[in-house]
Amino acid sequence: MQTFLLSGKNLVGIDIGLSAVKIAALDGKNGSYSLSKYIQINLPEGAIIEDEIQKPEDITAAIVEAANQAGISPLVCCLGISGPNTVARKLQLAGGDAEEIEDQVLWEAEQYLPFDIEDSTVDYHLVGENEGGGVDVIVAAAKKDVIVNFKELIEEAGGVVKIADLGIIAVTNVFELVMGDKLNDPEKSYLILDMGAQTTYFIIYKGGMIVFTKEMNVGGVMITEEIQRQMGVNYNEAEDLKITGDENGNLPEEILEIIDDVVETFFSEIKKTIDFYISSTSDESLVSCLVTGGSALIPGILEGLEALLGVDVSVLNPFDAISYKEKNFSEEEINQIAYQGVQVLGLAMRKN
Repeated sequence: MQTFLLSGKNLVGIDIGLSAVKIAALDGKNGSYSLSKYIQINLPEGAIIEDEIQKPEDITAAIVEAANQAGISPLVCCLGISGPNTVARKLQLAGGDAEEIEDQVLWEAEQYLPFDIEDSTVDYHLVGENEGGGVDVIVAAAKKDVIVNFKELIEEAGGVVKIADLGIIAVTNVFELVMGDKLNDPEKSYLILDMGAQTTYFIIYKGGMIVFTKEMNVGGVMITEEIQRQMGVNYNEAEDLKITGDENGNLPEEILEIIDDVVETFFSEIKKTIDFYISSTSDESLVSCLVTGGSALIPGILEGLEALLGVDVSVLNPFDAISYKEKNFSEEEINQIAYQGVQVLGLAMRKN
């Protein structure tokens, strides 16, 4: 198997998203991290649609610009992979030696992967023994051509990909770092929502591991597109209206109505997913929900989730555990990174 999941020197994290390329570098040792570099270069609309690269030259140029602005050379990185052609899942296996566990992982993966295992890169992390006498593992998989296509973008920009990691795993790495000793109770479960432009990752974490994930095709761009359609403005103007409102910083009534309609769709998907998880596992131990991603800034999201789930909802703030020098980053930059940079910070936690 290829190195792919949960693994020196820290690597540079690179997250090539639907709307931006993000690069982060951390200084870290003994489990402590300090942010040294963070650059975000926005991509033109439609540069990537789902996993399909539509504008490779623009993306490569953005990677080069980000690396130059960060002053990082050579660009040796951990590349984040996300989207519909990736899977992260907990499995309970019979156990055995390393070769036997690997055989079980491949057999099980073949049963549930939504794509052909022959066309996939699969890896796993052994968590430990479970109560049934077997072992728990976290399995990650992605289509090979997706990894290759994104890897080629880095190489075209003069960089080297040392590790490919799933975005879900990267976000969970930051979650574990921030939560620390709070996760010691194996009977408590947590919901992590990574709310992006076109997708939201739904992650249940319990007992020291990811136990359930789902990718939902809802995100902030749905609001942007609806504002474009109803208000007759361009994409950037719609984004600005969604987050900052009018010239006085107020959200017009018609914008609030559009946001409310789309957010209701999002809440409906969350409710269906949490109900499915509880009905299939009988696990009702959820104690908290942490949200991240640019769409977590949408007005009313946190309050609505709290009412829906009946548990405390808060923002997953990486700077509760990651330090930075105030002279190097403005308060505005840190606030942006806190919402939009969690995945790339998790990638930058990886060691070469």
